[in-house]
Amino acid sequence: MRDQLPSGWPAVDQSVVTAAKATTLRALSMVALQRYYDLRGNYSGSTFATITPNDPYDITGADLHALSMLSVTVGPAATRRVLDDGPERARLLEALAAVDPEARLDKASAAVLEVAWDLYTAAKGVLADPTTKRQSDPWVTASKLVARKRPRLLPVRDTKVRAVLGLESERDGRLELQALRQLISDPDVVVALGQAVEAAHARGLAQGRECVFDAEPLRLLDAALWLYALAPTR
Repeated sequence: MRDQLPSGWPAVDQSVVTAAKATTLRALSMVALQRYYDLRGNYSGSTFATITPNDPYDITGADLHALSMLSVTVGPAATRRVLDDGPERARLLEALAAVDPEARLDKASAAVLEVAWDLYTAAKGVLADPTTKRQSDPWVTASKLVARKRPRLLPVRDTKVRAVLGLESERDGRLELQALRQLISDPDVVVALGQAVEAAHARGLAQGRECVFDAEPLRLLDAALWLYALAPTR
């Protein structure tokens, strides 16, 4: 997939992807997705994606509220930059409009990856506190916002998932995006993900749970990897 990268992007090492695939298949065989998607549970489940309104070409207070489902708080100044008319909001909405809402990571061309990364960068710039010289993982909030707006294309970047996939030392989201693109398009992972959801649905029914699963494979994969990362023994 090296020829499908934007000019100037570093390429992820294939040994990293191979190891990440092994971890992903192991995770999908072990995790209990019915717990994450139980409506009576306290995980975000599909609520993160389904809180309305979710206009693909706008960012509203509902989107910021959705971030709280993933334990993210957007402060007052950042909220104003995102929601109030001005140059910051204009830049963010312009970047959002440049990304097709139907674009998928498994089919993403170099051009799509480039505008997707531009959107992430714009969100990070608007949400970051300009008065803070050093922030702890300042990309987290931005990645969760753009993952809600473009769930087929942009993953939630999470420190736990990054670590479990062996990407903690890379510190470059473009490499994470490449690794996840290969994983979500890998036939073995696709089959294993479908089997994991089917098994979780059956277990949920047997346990008397009311489960609503995410519609997008990328969100399902993220949930599975996150649960696996939390497991006390793997």
